[in-house]
Amino acid sequence: MVSRHTLRKSLLSRDVAVAYTILVALYLLKFIPFQPVQIPPYLLIVAYDLVEVALPFLTPYYPVAFPLFLYVLAIGGAGLARKLRATDSGQTAWLQTLGGVCLIIGILSLGFGAFVGGPLVSPTDNPTPLAITGTTGIVFLVVAWWLLGRPAIQSATPA
Repeated sequence: MVSRHTLRKSLLSRDVAVAYTILVALYLLKFIPFQPVQIPPYLLIVAYDLVEVALPFLTPYYPVAFPLFLYVLAIGGAGLARKLRATDSGQTAWLQTLGGVCLIIGILSLGFGAFVGGPLVSPTDNPTPLAITGTTGIVFLVVAWWLLGRPAIQSATPA
């Protein structure tokens, strides 16, 4: 008989696939001509640019390295979803994995906001990037908290 613990470990690859699909969908939002939905793809691109600065040999391999970067983020999102979800209930896996991806994007957004610094660096700086990335990060973290922490909806069975 397969234990629940063994089953959870074996289904991690499914969660990584779901997280990768969600990240690719977030990246494809950059083609929608409405600026607020283009913030998550922008954050993914900026995060990859930071990796590219740290590892400059990746620059000519962008078509291969960027999808691999998204895959590494998917592994992190799926792992965080597994680690941080509230219970091992009947909650659907894709919602839990979406929570993990939102957590990763929220952390990237707040990290970028702290990196840019806005008015914290100098009073003459423009606070708009800090406000946008800070708000985006907080929204993604609240969504992640809600998706990872809410109890599963149980259907009522008639008595």
